[in-house]
Amino acid sequence: MMAAMPSLRTFPEGFLWGSATSSHQVEGGNQGNDWWAWEAAPGHIHDGTRSGDACDWWRGRAEEDLSLAAEYGQNAHRLGLEWSRLEPEPGRFDEAAFDRYRAILAHAHKLGLRSLVTLYHFSLPTWAAAQGWTAPSLAPAFARFAEACAQRLSPLVDLWATINEPLVLAFMAYFGRQWPPGLGSTLAFARAVRQLLRGHVAARAAVHRVQPDAQVGIVLNLPAFDAANPRDPRDRAVCKLQETVFNEAFLRALDGRYDFLGLNYYGRYQVAFDLSLVGRMFGRHVQTPTVSTPNTDWGQISPEGLTRQLLRVQRLGRPIYVTENGVYDNHDRVRPGYLRDHVRAVHDAIRAGADVRGYFHWSLVDNFEWAEGWAAHFGLFAVDRATQTRTPKDSARIYAEICRANAIACP
Repeated sequence: MMAAMPSLRTFPEGFLWGSATSSHQVEGGNQGNDWWAWEAAPGHIHDGTRSGDACDWWRGRAEEDLSLAAEYGQNAHRLGLEWSRLEPEPGRFDEAAFDRYRAILAHAHKLGLRSLVTLYHFSLPTWAAAQGWTAPSLAPAFARFAEACAQRLSPLVDLWATINEPLVLAFMAYFGRQWPPGLGSTLAFARAVRQLLRGHVAARAAVHRVQPDAQVGIVLNLPAFDAANPRDPRDRAVCKLQETVFNEAFLRALDGRYDFLGLNYYGRYQVAFDLSLVGRMFGRHVQTPTVSTPNTDWGQISPEGLTRQLLRVQRLGRPIYVTENGVYDNHDRVRPGYLRDHVRAVHDAIRAGADVRGYFHWSLVDNFEWAEGWAAHFGLFAVDRATQTRTPKDSARIYAEICRANAIACP
């Protein structure tokens, strides 16, 4: 008896296939931002490393990596702009730095890569770092920065994202102490969330003033949440509370003030009631197995959760891009299957009516993974930090097949 041939699920024409990077994680030498200073303090970076030269993008390897992306079938890239390079002092813009970004974006355009550009991806100029996003003055400053970027770079940008994962930043840096400025305060968290919302709205308006037809969105991390015991009303209640705070509240506050929604997704959490965890809204994450280090939990692998979240935001009536999806996997053993399964999950959402227009894998290359340092690898390409040599992983080859076919095989 012959085995059944796998079927191909084709994606819509013009679908964007890309990968993602952020400025501080790949550029190197970002000495003017809050993360550079944060890294210098013992204990802040779990593996004791520094970003250093990172992946050497600023000195020329950006073009090489983007060429690799195009060679491996990708037709888009999501990258970040480093605010501290472009506005090293309040109101003073560095035109040479803008020239460097213009060269990177022009190279992407020449390769046929469409660009999704993120204005703010976790790193602030040192002149804004003391109060960070708790300061009411930061939102208008961010709008000034956004307008300057649009004035200089808009011909080379296909999609703009204002802020990456505002709730993650607020939890890690303002409610918690894991990221700069490490305020560890509920009040600081509330103030930061408010100013991040104001910053997005002001930056979107600023880009539209320069480029009225620009597509300006925001990127949110939307993990799936499930009650550990669906029959336990306490588990259901804390699950609903965490889901509301992390996934719903900011979306509601945005009130449709975005042209597209970027959705970052890594996994799902099972939430159990725990009266001792006041700071976590009385909910403990108990999913087993899960993808984690001793310090960071990205959740349990759950492609179905991605489909669920895409359909959840479809009701908002805006185009959707999966702006990050990936897995911590230092040996590339899990990533190939993870990638295939999550691309299928995106297709499931499209078949069910979700207006998903692109998928960006996190990340293009192994990079400096914030407080985890260099210990957590997410890239399609390995990076030798001593030589800056790139080595494609099996997952890079598998993703290339998907990108070139604009389709995913289903067993």
